Amino acid sequence: MGDFLLTIGFVLLFAWVARGLVGARELTWRRTLLAIFVGVVFGMAVAILLLVRDFTQDQEIEGGQIFALSLPFALIGTMGAIVVLELLFAQPRARRGLHVPHPFKALRRRAGIIRRGWQVTRIIARNGLAPLVGLRRGEVSTRSPEELARRVRVALEESGGVFIKLGQLLATRPDLLPPAAMAELGRLHGSAAPLPEDQVAQVIREETGLGIDEVFSEVDWDPLGSASIAQAHAARLLDGRAVVVKVRRPGLREQVERDLAIARWLARTAERRTTWGAHYQVTSLVDEFSDVLHGELDFHVEARHAIEAGAAMDRQPRVVAPQIINSLTSERMLVMERLPGVPLSSQTSGMEPARGRLLADALCISQVQAMLKGERFHGDPHPGNVLVLDNGDLGLIDFGIAGRLDTFERASVFQMLVAIKLQQPSLLHEAMVSIGAVSPTRDPDEIERALSQFLAADVSSGLPSPDALTDLLALTNKLQMKLPRSTTTMFRALATLAGTVEQLSPGYPLIDVIADVGGAEFRERMLPGSVSELVQQEWAQLGPLLSRAPRHMDRIATLLEHGRLTTRLRLFTDAHEVRVLERLVNRVVLALLSIGVGLVSVLLLRTEGGPRFAAIGVDLYEVLGWIGLALAMILLMRVLLAVLRVDDSAA
Repeated sequence: MGDFLLTIGFVLLFAWVARGLVGARELTWRRTLLAIFVGVVFGMAVAILLLVRDFTQDQEIEGGQIFALSLPFALIGTMGAIVVLELLFAQPRARRGLHVPHPFKALRRRAGIIRRGWQVTRIIARNGLAPLVGLRRGEVSTRSPEELARRVRVALEESGGVFIKLGQLLATRPDLLPPAAMAELGRLHGSAAPLPEDQVAQVIREETGLGIDEVFSEVDWDPLGSASIAQAHAARLLDGRAVVVKVRRPGLREQVERDLAIARWLARTAERRTTWGAHYQVTSLVDEFSDVLHGELDFHVEARHAIEAGAAMDRQPRVVAPQIINSLTSERMLVMERLPGVPLSSQTSGMEPARGRLLADALCISQVQAMLKGERFHGDPHPGNVLVLDNGDLGLIDFGIAGRLDTFERASVFQMLVAIKLQQPSLLHEAMVSIGAVSPTRDPDEIERALSQFLAADVSSGLPSPDALTDLLALTNKLQMKLPRSTTTMFRALATLAGTVEQLSPGYPLIDVIADVGGAEFRERMLPGSVSELVQQEWAQLGPLLSRAPRHMDRIATLLEHGRLTTRLRLFTDAHEVRVLERLVNRVVLALLSIGVGLVSVLLLRTEGGPRFAAIGVDLYEVLGWIGLALAMILLMRVLLAVLRVDDSAA
C-alpha cells in the first residue's frame, strides 16, 4: 500500500510539472487527476503484464518490483492522457463564448459516424465497388460500363439518406458521366417513404407557432410528393388561396452532416488512392455537393431563388413561377402558390406542334435572357420541374438549384459565344481562362489544340449542336480547367434545357435561339448610349493612370541613364509570416531534440557498468537513461500537442 501511495504522489508531482512542460492550458485539477488515474492504471497494467508470465498459476510479486517497473509507464500514460484531455476540452480563443464544448455529445456523434461509415463501407464492398473508391487494391470486375453504373445505383439505394441525393445530383451532370450512367442514376428519382400526418403537422405547428386550423382551412394529408429532403402537401389558406406546403424531414440536418462526413472521407480516400479520383478532384465535387445540399435544406434560399427567378421571367408571360407566401416560410417549411397543371414529364400525348414551339421559345428565351442579363435562372429545368398549366402556359417549380452570372462571367460568356461563332480556338481559350483556373501542369498549346478539335467536330456546320454544350463542359474537366460554379451551373442548365425543349418541340434549334438572344443582347450593349457609357467608365479608371505615365517613364529613364535603377527583394517582411516560420522551426528542433535524447537514453539503458545505487538496485546509467527517456517523451508530447491543437493565432 505504501508503494502504491508513493507512486500516486510521485505521478501527481510529475503531472503538475508535465502539465506546464507540454503546454496544456485547459486542464483543471479535476482533469489532471483524471489523467493521473489513467496513467497509474496504465502503468500498473503494463507492469503486471511484464512481471506475470503465466496467469494460470499463482505467482508472488513484490510491491517494490511493481513500483519500479510501473513508474516509467505511469509517467508515459499520464502525459498521453494530458495531451488527449487537452485536445478534447481545448477550444480556440476566438470561439470561446460562442460555443460550449460538449465532449460526450461529440463522442456520441463520432460513434454514430463510425457506425454509419461501417455500414456504408460494407454496402460498397458487397457490391464489388471497394477498389473504385480506394478501399481495396485492384480493379472493379465488371463486364460493361452499364453494369458498373447499375452497381453504383444499387449501392446508393442501399446506403440511403444523402447518398441517394448524391446520385440524383450526379444524374444531372452530363459533363461527368456518360449517358448510360446518367440514365441508370436517373432511376434514383423515385419517391421516399412518406412522412406520417402527425410529423408533418408537428413541423407546421413548430414553424408557425399556431394550430393547423389557424393557418389553413384545409390540408390534404396525402402527399403530392415525398422526396429525400422534403414532403409536399396541397392545402388552402384561410383566404381561399390554393397553396403547396413543403416541410423538411425531421432530424434531417443531423443525418445530412453525418453522411456528408462519410462522403468527404470516401472522397479523400478515392482522390488519394485512385487515378480517377485525383483527376476529377472528387473532394471538390463533394464540397460543391455539400453547398448545394445545404442550400436545399434551407427553404429561405429556395424562396429567394423563386422570387428572383419569377421577377426575371416577367418579360415572358407564358412562363411563370409560383408566388411565395413569405409570412409562412421558414427554414424548415415553404408555402407557395399552387400552380394548376401537370408536370411535362407525365404527359404521354404529344403537343400540337405550333403550340409546342411557342412554349419552347418562351421557356428557352426566358432562361437565356436571365443568364445573359445577370438575373436568376433555374439551375435544373428538367421536365419534372416544368408544369404544363391548365391555361396552356408553363410553370417552373423547385428552385433549390439556381444560378446567377456576375458581370465578369457574362462578358466572358459573350466572348465564348463569339469565339464559337468564329471558330477561333485561341479566343475561346482566352475566354475560358479569364473566368476559370487552369492547371499549371497543362500546356497552353495542348489546351488550344483540344479546343480546336472540339470546334472542328461540333461547330463545323456553323452552329454547335445542343450536345456540344455538354461536350465543352466535359472538355473543361478533362483539361482540368476549373470554371466558377455559377458558370458550370449555366452550362448544365442549358444542357438540361435542351432535353426539355426537345420534349416540347422535337428538333428545337436551341443553339440558334441562344445565338439570336445573345446577338440581341450584344447589339443592345453596342448601342451608342451603351458605348458612350462604357467609354466614360473606362476613362474614369484609365485617365489618372495615363496622365501620370509620362512622369513615371521620365523618372525611370533618368535612373537608367545614371545607372541608379536598382531592385530590392525582401523576404518575410510580414510579422505573421515570421511567426509561422518561427513556430515551424521550433517544432522541428524540438522534434529532433526529443528523438536525439530518446536514442541516447535507450543507449544508456543498454549500457552496463558504472556506479551502482545499492539501495534501489539500479545503475547510474539506468537512472540517467530513464530520466532522459522521460524528457524525450515530454518534448515529443509538447510537439504533438502543438501540431494537433488549433492555434489561436492562426485565425
